[in-house]
Amino acid sequence: MGETIAEDVKKLLSGSIDDRLEVIERRTKSRLAGMLGVETVPESFQDISYEVTLKRFNRVGQEGMQSYSQEGLSMVFPDSDFAEYRREIDEFKNEGLFGPRKGKVRFL
Repeated sequence: MGETIAEDVKKLLSGSIDDRLEVIERRTKSRLAGMLGVETVPESFQDISYEVTLKRFNRVGQEGMQSYSQEGLSMVFPDSDFAEYRREIDEFKNEGLFGPRKGKVRFL
């Protein structure tokens, strides 16, 4: 069984860089797989998993913020880390629903 939420939060707050990356990568892949409706993230989505993991890692300590500003530096965070990949995710899901299927049709 996987880590508990409490264990993951502890690692994010006080763990090593490797611990933080492991938690973020695992949770990012889990979320992406759920959005795609699959058990495992397909190879074609590994780049999205990488980019979202990197975004989330860079934002550790600023979770929940919509924007951040300090000494002329300003950052705005999207509502969803996957928002810019919505088209690819929807295309993948629609392909599964409407794509070619193998099987037989029988008329009685």
